[in-house]
Amino acid sequence: MSPVHKRGFVIAVGATLSLLIINPAQAATFRIEWTGQILGYSAEGRFSYDDTQAFEDGIVRGDDLDAFDIAFYDPQGNLIEEFEDNHLTYSGFNFNFDTQTGEILQDGFFNEPNGIDIGEYTVLFDEAGEPTGATGLNFWSAAPAPEGEPIPHVHLTDFGNEYPDLPIGFGSHLDVAFFTRTRAQLLDDPGAGDQLGQRMVAIQVPEPGALVGLGAIALLAHRLRRTSQVTR
Repeated sequence: MSPVHKRGFVIAVGATLSLLIINPAQAATFRIEWTGQILGYSAEGRFSYDDTQAFEDGIVRGDDLDAFDIAFYDPQGNLIEEFEDNHLTYSGFNFNFDTQTGEILQDGFFNEPNGIDIGEYTVLFDEAGEPTGATGLNFWSAAPAPEGEPIPHVHLTDFGNEYPDLPIGFGSHLDVAFFTRTRAQLLDDPGAGDQLGQRMVAIQVPEPGALVGLGAIALLAHRLRRTSQVTR
């Protein structure tokens, strides 16, 4: 590449990078993924928040979200139910994301600052106002400590048996994930496997502006290389 074209390449790339720095996207977007420990039920979704804001202790709470969509699937990958803007439609919604570690908090009870409660859960009452049951497809956490040591785990539960044809994986739940217990321990079957249950994870989605910028840099570099080959 000639000195002139080298200089042009550096200037053009520098200008493109400066655009990325001057115009950062405000919305941080993450994909959500989870797979059950027993039968392989799964969840997929997406959430976003304004990453120019300062959050207490670096934790994004439900009220801080700009968007939150979640969908649940059976072991064969068929959609069971999806919830759009779940943070706005579910009164019991509880979601907490640590921006410093990139982790979704789910080691506490569903109604605690380090727990999770998404989907839907509605208590049913009789005419006298007494609770008679519940309904809703719900993903929620618990951390009982029967012997002093918490056992954090999450459940996907079909409250009200709205989907009677779906197989039950553990207890009354469609599926579960125990973070400190193996599948063999849960099923009391030595041959069931030693896999621990997995947490719901968040995976950052690249900012559209960054993708466009990087693509422009690559295209510009390619064109300049072709030009240099012609003029060399």
